[in-house]
Amino acid sequence: MVVNEEFKQEIKRSFKSCYEESLTAGSEPARWSFKEKQSLPDLNEAEFFVLTMSSQLFRVFILMHFTKSPQTDAYVADVLKINANNVDDDRFYDYLGEVGNAFCGSVKRDVGKIVPSLGMSTPNRLSKDCLKYMKLLNTDLEFHAVAEYDDTPLFYSSIYLSADEELNFEVNSSQSNEDDVDSGDLEFF
Repeated sequence: MVVNEEFKQEIKRSFKSCYEESLTAGSEPARWSFKEKQSLPDLNEAEFFVLTMSSQLFRVFILMHFTKSPQTDAYVADVLKINANNVDDDRFYDYLGEVGNAFCGSVKRDVGKIVPSLGMSTPNRLSKDCLKYMKLLNTDLEFHAVAEYDDTPLFYSSIYLSADEELNFEVNSSQSNEDDVDSGDLEFF
């Protein structure tokens, strides 16, 4: 499908800024660095959260890749202000699920300024073996980033856009008025 470049750039912009915001919340932003990646060929993270956002015309898949390790436990403990020994599986996965939910919700809010009526999933945790199915998608945009905390890569993230038909959305700076758009909060039906 054909997706106009302006819309792709807006998706990338939103992805990058929302990724940074969701991970730096509750921690020291100066300790983080974020780098764009065109692909993640040697990704060796054990798990990922997948979140989806969809309209009648397209689907967006947001993936947060990670491994539960002493480094990620220490980060979660720091943000939750608890001892790293107290970061059990429930606390770890709940926290990262909330980060993923905030991340996708922020992207939904941004894209919702251009495309109304977007739906959003809750985070689902999957093993890295499931990533092989992402290659089966007919994607119109694929973009990745790595988040480093104190120069150590902790989390990776990916976004995929798959359109069902031609997308030609106009991105307008006047659409930045947040009062006209929903908050990106989880909606129950």
